[in-house]
Amino acid sequence: MLSRVADTLYWMSRFVERAEGVTRLVEIHRDTDLESDARSGDFGYWHSTLQSMCAKEQFEEDEMQGPDAFLLFSSQWNNSVINSINSARENARMVRDQLSEEIWVELNSLYHFLNSNNAILEYQNDESSFFRRIIRFSLVFQGLSDATIHHDEGWRFMSLGKYLERADLTSRVLDTLTLLGSDPSRLDLIRALRSCSAFSAYRKRYRGALTMHNVADFLLFSQDFPRSIRFSIRGVDAQLHEISGVPSGNFSNEAERLAGSALAQVNFSNIDSMIRSGLHNSIDDLQKKLMEVGQSIFETYVLLPFEIKSASPLPLLQMQQQQ
Repeated sequence: MLSRVADTLYWMSRFVERAEGVTRLVEIHRDTDLESDARSGDFGYWHSTLQSMCAKEQFEEDEMQGPDAFLLFSSQWNNSVINSINSARENARMVRDQLSEEIWVELNSLYHFLNSNNAILEYQNDESSFFRRIIRFSLVFQGLSDATIHHDEGWRFMSLGKYLERADLTSRVLDTLTLLGSDPSRLDLIRALRSCSAFSAYRKRYRGALTMHNVADFLLFSQDFPRSIRFSIRGVDAQLHEISGVPSGNFSNEAERLAGSALAQVNFSNIDSMIRSGLHNSIDDLQKKLMEVGQSIFETYVLLPFEIKSASPLPLLQMQQQQ
């Protein structure tokens, strides 16, 4: 497979996962604000969410009326839902021969909807329907990816992007709780779990009290919940070894080494040691490792060796961000 095709599939999958994750954040925050009769203009949890998403400064400079509209429709913030879907569709357009017709139809339909006046009207008149449309698309996209295309290298790069993005999003949801400035309330903990679709799974495992210790432990270290950080990093590590053909436990490139290091960090750690080290600092360190994994994937499978040698670190990062 051509490296540029692999990179395009990888980013298409990441953008779709990102759109779903940001939509879930907005949906849960809006629902909780209504349930708690939050005062208009009182950011509360929104403030820490924008901070964890590295979007606070851009939100303050944007002309959007509220954080929900900013996260969904901002044309200036690259990670808004509309920009993520636009980027996913552009990547898909370049590799249509690698995708099934069903995947293209679903993605193209959502793209045209979000870029029409109907999107904002639906959000204003029926928020729930708007959120369901985007989340349902992401779930259908994942199902069609598993059921309608070959499980070859291209599919593995799509899975790689999905798991890496999912690990990053879950870490940011958890980091939101550490940035509140005070101990998270029961409502804050429920909001974080629901943002990761983890509330039902959490109650199945922890039938007792809802605590920050247990929520952080579940989102970080769960072995079998598909949106936990451990589960997602294990998926990244597995896909990298499937692509290279190197047995698990060994590495043949920097991406595999860094992914293995991140997996070892969560496998040989626990929530108590992370809390003692400072939960925010521990999550921040993990996020940096995930970014390094993404950069190494780009350098290993996309850039040619002479490009790596001749390019400085900043242009390399810019090339990845432009994609």
